[in-house]
Amino acid sequence: MQVIKQMFRSEYTGEQITTTSSWQNSDWTHTNEFIPNRVTNRQISNRAVIIGNGESRAKYEINLLKDHRGGVLGSGAVQTYGCNALYRDFTPTFMVTTGKEITQEIAESSYCEDRIVYANSEHVAAYPGKFYLVPQDPHYSAGAIATYLACFDGHKIIYFLGFDTGAGPDYNNNVYAGTNGYGARNQNYTEDHMVKCLEIVMIAYPDVDFVRVMPTDTWRCPNAWRRLLNFRQITTRDFHNEIDL
Repeated sequence: MQVIKQMFRSEYTGEQITTTSSWQNSDWTHTNEFIPNRVTNRQISNRAVIIGNGESRAKYEINLLKDHRGGVLGSGAVQTYGCNALYRDFTPTFMVTTGKEITQEIAESSYCEDRIVYANSEHVAAYPGKFYLVPQDPHYSAGAIATYLACFDGHKIIYFLGFDTGAGPDYNNNVYAGTNGYGARNQNYTEDHMVKCLEIVMIAYPDVDFVRVMPTDTWRCPNAWRRLLNFRQITTRDFHNEIDL
């Protein structure tokens, strides 16, 4: 699995991607294009919330985060980063799309017209003008990419909502299960890929405080996360207190 290096937007100008590849004369020929950085993020609080799509998110009123202005004169306002089909119900500061079906759905909607939606290089090439390239182009889960982008934008405290991990065999605990781009509710869901991707991001940014928000103190937490010194888990009530909601 690709391991990202620690990078920040303040030092990023863009990068080259391969837009087409062809096999000719017993060799690959590639067409490359430089994609410049087109995003300026002047966030001031160094705090972000990543909104995942696990079922625990349904217990939380995410609209409370809309136009959040915590602290004096908005100095504690959080930025929000959302994943895939969240766009149907909420407009975060930044959106991330990964799967083929949901990416096509977003591209064919009007959502991209005045919003920043990040995607991997193949989607950027497939839908010109729709998406913004994820720096380093990691093929991670949407939640891990959103978390990485928050680190990349300089946030120092990053909260996770709806990062439920696996609920057991033959059960897909995503709030959008059974809809376009998602497996059926009774589809077996494994957490390994998401857990590993997010672990890589947390290791790459050791100075960031990663905080998983869950309904209770006893909610199961993957050992790969729990053992990291820059990770902790809190309740929804603690979250409200920390961000001054």
